[in-house]
Amino acid sequence: MRTFLCILSIVCALASVTPAHAQSTVSGQPNIDDRAAAYHAFVLGRSLEGAGDIEGAVAAFLRAAELDPAAADIWAELAALYARRNRADEAIEAGRAALDRDPDNEEAHRILGLVYSARAGTRGDAGQEDVDRAVDHLERARDPLTPDPGLYLSLGRLYVATGETAKAIDLLNELLEAEPQFADAHVLLAQAYEAQGAWDEAAAAYERAVTWSPQRARYRRQLANALLNAGEPARALEVVRELVRVRSDDTSGWYLLSELELQLNNYDEAGAAARRVIALEPDGLRGAYMLSRVLGAQGEYQAMVDALEPAVRGAIERDVAASQIVSLLQRLSVAHEQLGDHDAAIDTLTRALDLTPSHLGLQAQLAQVYIDSGRLDEAVDVVRRAQRESPGNLAFQRLEAQTLSARGDVADALAVLERALSQHEEQPVAHFALANMYSQHDQVDDAVRVLEAAEARFPDNTAVVFQLGAVFERGQRFTEAEGAFRRALERDPEDAATLNYLGYMLAERGERLDESVDLIQRALELDPHNGSYLDSLGWAYLKQNRLELAEPPLRQAGEQLRRNSVVQDHLGDLLFRLERYAEATSAWERALAGDQDGVELSLIEDKLRDARDRLSR
Repeated sequence: MRTFLCILSIVCALASVTPAHAQSTVSGQPNIDDRAAAYHAFVLGRSLEGAGDIEGAVAAFLRAAELDPAAADIWAELAALYARRNRADEAIEAGRAALDRDPDNEEAHRILGLVYSARAGTRGDAGQEDVDRAVDHLERARDPLTPDPGLYLSLGRLYVATGETAKAIDLLNELLEAEPQFADAHVLLAQAYEAQGAWDEAAAAYERAVTWSPQRARYRRQLANALLNAGEPARALEVVRELVRVRSDDTSGWYLLSELELQLNNYDEAGAAARRVIALEPDGLRGAYMLSRVLGAQGEYQAMVDALEPAVRGAIERDVAASQIVSLLQRLSVAHEQLGDHDAAIDTLTRALDLTPSHLGLQAQLAQVYIDSGRLDEAVDVVRRAQRESPGNLAFQRLEAQTLSARGDVADALAVLERALSQHEEQPVAHFALANMYSQHDQVDDAVRVLEAAEARFPDNTAVVFQLGAVFERGQRFTEAEGAFRRALERDPEDAATLNYLGYMLAERGERLDESVDLIQRALELDPHNGSYLDSLGWAYLKQNRLELAEPPLRQAGEQLRRNSVVQDHLGDLLFRLERYAEATSAWERALAGDQDGVELSLIEDKLRDARDRLSR
């Protein structure tokens, strides 16, 4: 457009000194009168658009183009009008007409680039050609001396979307040199860094966005996420706490605060933030979902039920999307199962499957609950139905093997898992499943063979070494087990599961009890409310005869894991030593009524008789 206006100005300046007969028509160029008329039509088109007469404006621009057929800027301006009215096809046609007249017309390239970019986002896979065209046109319109913020931002988004993050970073830094206050550009730059995994740089870019646009709550939430990924959870927490202090009604901010507090094991604060989400969104589901996560992390399963059941009822009454209700029902089922109420867990999952019958995750969860509750025929029905929908699915192959094993068909169970491993060799869990089945049936050498092959195949996978240690321990090959666990800790010194397992193994054997306590305490620093870890610590203290230290963690573990027979047995041993025979009796009764996994029932029965005898004296 600037070129067109400049030409018109020169024409007007020369009109008074150039005789009419000197105007050449041989070249196809319009004469002075036509150019003047074209100019007036062009100006009229702009005026009419400003007044809202779009069709009048279009007619004026077309008249201008007719009077001056070679003027690319007229067609570029018409393309811009069409683009502003979301008439993409006409904008593209006009933009191409401009480039037919001037292949280097920046305005035409800019408009075409922006239109193709916008259209690509609505066409799915078919939009890739539009993406390529958009990038080509925007690159040709790019002007480093006077960067157009909208053009640069659109091109930057395309670069990020297509994985050209290095180009995006260069482009956006070029823009920000000229427009340092452009907060959206800082945010897009941060997203480019995130795509590269450069979290420190991403956080720095988000901080600049917050500096230039402090009122945008979304920028603060994005900054917090970047800081968290950069390994700075305390700073992330500080950012979000400041956000909700300033914007006390920012529901997403409170939700993020709850997540951060939970990750930092600040359970009271996490629960308070989740309840604030519920207060701000009484008809929403994410507050109840978040609160259930907090309560679950603390082992407060009845409180989970109390939080989730009214949320589910309300969601069903309001006809909320099934996928959202199902996520709550899955968590509710877990809470019921942890409380030992398998029937309620099964009923909950059945309700969820009524909403989404083909949900494979729900089917797997339901099959597992059936297996855990000994309802094997029903487990088989669920597994077979799922396998018809998803043949060769590893999760259901594992569940099929569990069911066969529970029925005593060990050879068939192993055959299923051998076949699964041949189909899923690239998945470590396929190796774990077969090794664990061998281990459960005292075929330790076979289990070791499978896991040693897995370690060779996945040399950087710490979980493989952990599983190998667990197999050695179950096979009473304790020296080899300790060696495997220590190899795992060399790779990841903060692997809580390995720290706990090694610490518990030492405590169970009465060896190096000070080291045992230290290992388990390190695990609890990473996961303070883990019931299994609390049981391990209490058991280690009990082995040291430090009964006053053993009681708090064993009681917490007993409250969390009421159906875990090992945990209840440990609690009973402590209470018996403390001469609290009535409480010891209750704990051992729970052990006998629990999952009965990992305990000798006859020994617990003997201890229970002894406690009852002492009570009767």
